[in-house]
Amino acid sequence: MKKKVFSLLLCLVMCVSVLTGCNLFGRDDEAFYNAVVAEINYQYSIGTDERSYTETITKRDLWNAYYSYGHNYVESAGSQEGAVELTLDGLINRRLMITEVERYYKAAGEEVLNDAEKTYLWEETYEAIYDKFRGYYNTLLGIKDEEATDESTTSGIVYEEYRNPATLYTKEDGTLGIKKTDIVQNVRDRNYVLKNDAGVAYDVEYQDDQGNYIFKDLIYENILSYTRTDNADKTTASNFRSALNEYMNVVRENYSYLDLDDEETCFMFELDGIYDIVKDNYMVEKYEHIYNRMATSGSTVTNVNVADVVRYYENKAITDYETYANDSESFQTAILSQSTMPNYINTSDATYFDVAVIKIEYDSTKKAEIDSEYEQGGDIEKYHDQLLALYDNASVTVKDSSTGEELPNTTASASTVLSKIKTALQATGNYITVEQVNNDPDMLNDALESSGFDFSQYTDETEREMMEKYAVQLYVEEYNSDVERKKASAIREYFYYYNDDTTYLNADKLSVFGISNSGEVLYSDTYAEANYAEEGFEDFEMYNEFQEAVKSFYKNGTPEVGDLATVNGSSLIRGSDGVYILFYAGEVNNLFSGVNEDFSLTQMDVQKLANTYLNVFTEKTIFDQIYDTLYVDSAYGSYEESTIGRLINSLTKGADSGVVKHHDNYKDMF
Repeated sequence: MKKKVFSLLLCLVMCVSVLTGCNLFGRDDEAFYNAVVAEINYQYSIGTDERSYTETITKRDLWNAYYSYGHNYVESAGSQEGAVELTLDGLINRRLMITEVERYYKAAGEEVLNDAEKTYLWEETYEAIYDKFRGYYNTLLGIKDEEATDESTTSGIVYEEYRNPATLYTKEDGTLGIKKTDIVQNVRDRNYVLKNDAGVAYDVEYQDDQGNYIFKDLIYENILSYTRTDNADKTTASNFRSALNEYMNVVRENYSYLDLDDEETCFMFELDGIYDIVKDNYMVEKYEHIYNRMATSGSTVTNVNVADVVRYYENKAITDYETYANDSESFQTAILSQSTMPNYINTSDATYFDVAVIKIEYDSTKKAEIDSEYEQGGDIEKYHDQLLALYDNASVTVKDSSTGEELPNTTASASTVLSKIKTALQATGNYITVEQVNNDPDMLNDALESSGFDFSQYTDETEREMMEKYAVQLYVEEYNSDVERKKASAIREYFYYYNDDTTYLNADKLSVFGISNSGEVLYSDTYAEANYAEEGFEDFEMYNEFQEAVKSFYKNGTPEVGDLATVNGSSLIRGSDGVYILFYAGEVNNLFSGVNEDFSLTQMDVQKLANTYLNVFTEKTIFDQIYDTLYVDSAYGSYEESTIGRLINSLTKGADSGVVKHHDNYKDMF
């Protein structure tokens, strides 16, 4: 699933007070830092307990948040002033949600944080402060960021099964609605494994009988252990000591108006700051869970409705129509590209179709050798024979289906891969026709029974025959759709793990090719090399195979999903950069007819969006794609509109006096 609804509020860094080597404000005026920029005047009840108090947000809070993430709002807000206001609004909203979480659990008679959650926050806090500490150590030694290094070495791609985040359902009034398929969970729901010491859960806030914060002390002791020679060699321990000193000096510099000379006092101050952010982040995350639990649709509520989906698709289809209806060149560029799939398909000049491309590269070192030999005066016929042998010996290194990484010393020749694919496809069965069903009593009976229609109610013979034909047609469409999915499933293993072309793995679309009305093959730059004829060798048959293969899909009537391109009786297609196996994955057509500047859908048309897959390899539908977009893009706006207003009214003295900003105390920020 995508980021949670309130993810924009979770982007505070792990305490900007430790930004290396800079004082954020350049002054030591405590009054300047502690000036109140906003106050929230709470007034609410928990049972018979009346609560009335004020929470303040200081300029320090606002500066920290602005330099952490708020400056990113400048472009969307149109000015620095607007960005500062958005940042302050975010802080206010964050505080309101945290208060609502506390109110909710107290009203329910539950702990705001249980032992598992306390353990989770302790571990997150320790990890955050360790990462900061380790960052200073790495900077001291000139070590590159470990996380970036790890990411750069992860190259494997595995098939990712798509899980629909939401689904359509029929309401009591007969209209369609949308609900989440996954219930929002937090640490409490996941049964997080807690840590404990003598029966006491790890908790940053826990104090023993003597008032000692034993689990805060444990974090400090763990960090100090890196600076001791009994845990590391003298040089390493010394470097960690220098890193800790630098870390604490930066904290002191950024809070120079406080008395933080003692290292432990300074460390605990920093730890408290990090813990507050970690805890607040988790409390905001918990708010979505609570909001869903309280909403009328339970924990499956979503802020995206059917009307949103209809409006989005209509706008996209109309925009694409206005863009491409009279500009076939721009349309061709768009649809053939790796990522763009227009919602209006301009088929006036060409036929377009999806293809799953499996590429098996030949030995490039060997190719360079025979090229060099020929360029130095070699015989052209010998060169030709050597090229043919190169293609015949092409092989792919097989990938691990769990990691996507290449398996050492595990290869498969192109001919072996093709043989496996053909065997897998043959086992999927064949497509059927209406005529076959009508001529097979068993299939016909199955079609009529599975339709769910009560044919006895049709006393008019003509009407009954019409409904029977409709039932057979639905049966054939559903049967053949199932065959398509089986054929895609049969080839998927080879598409992902026996393939040197990873361009479209886990993508929403596959390679799109076209054949113009004049017979020209249309393709993206991705496959330019495959179609390239080396100068002086245009007459060699191998250099023309790729385009002929694409054309072959339409040479013998209407192609079907699962067909393999064939040239001269072979489905191993020789391109100038390797051997290809091309799998026909369906024609690209308009989902709805009559798309123009007045195009509109009904809510019931959303069902068609929910039944149309983006490609044969994925369970993701057009509806899913739209939902994912709307759920993320509309998150902040929907949250502002539907949630914060309610919180202001239910938790504070109301819209006029519940939240008060003190503009004069932060106007110097812009």
